[in-house]
Amino acid sequence: MINKQEQASVQEFEALKKGRARLGVRLLVFTLAWISFGCLFGEFYRLVKMSTSVVAILVPATAALAWVAWRRRNLPVAWANPGTWILEGAAGGVVAAVAYDLYRLPFVLAGAPLFKVFPRFGELRIGSHSPHWAINTVGWLYHFSNGAALGIMFLTVATRWRGVSLFWGAVLWALFVEAMLLLSPYASFFDLKMTSRFLFLTASAHLVFGITLGIWSHCRLNRYRPI
Repeated sequence: MINKQEQASVQEFEALKKGRARLGVRLLVFTLAWISFGCLFGEFYRLVKMSTSVVAILVPATAALAWVAWRRRNLPVAWANPGTWILEGAAGGVVAAVAYDLYRLPFVLAGAPLFKVFPRFGELRIGSHSPHWAINTVGWLYHFSNGAALGIMFLTVATRWRGVSLFWGAVLWALFVEAMLLLSPYASFFDLKMTSRFLFLTASAHLVFGITLGIWSHCRLNRYRPI
């Protein structure tokens, strides 16, 4: 016999498949994930200090994403399940961020300042220049938070894609994000010189991110029917 919680989950899943409340949930999940980047943009445009926004906004937003995923834990793993967007998107985004960093590592070892932003992330988050181990740890954690956020945001907009379109959608998504960062105060804020070499390295690194996210999404989600 189905209990009330399971019955409610089935009804919610059917409503999501048919489109009722789907757009609202997608916008909610997308916005909650975007907040990871929003904290940085708040610092860029002097709207709110990152040390404040991470605690006051990002932590609650991350908790809300975890709650949405947990609340949908009884729904089938499929495109219609917001928990799928969150869990698979976060995992795929972190894996893609690792590939992104591994691609850049040889250039960093050769002197390219591609990792210099991570300690700055930590300083902005902590609001201090020390201790060094803390600002580096926090900076790297924030970097992977952004990777997870990109994966989640991508899956909220890719619910109708399959096969090759899913893969190339991830590639285009990563390049779009790179373009938006280049148009923002990101480079000037972190004192990154916009040379042709820098542009090539950062664009190609985001291409690697997109390819990795595309492969992950294709392998993990292509078997499910789009909604």
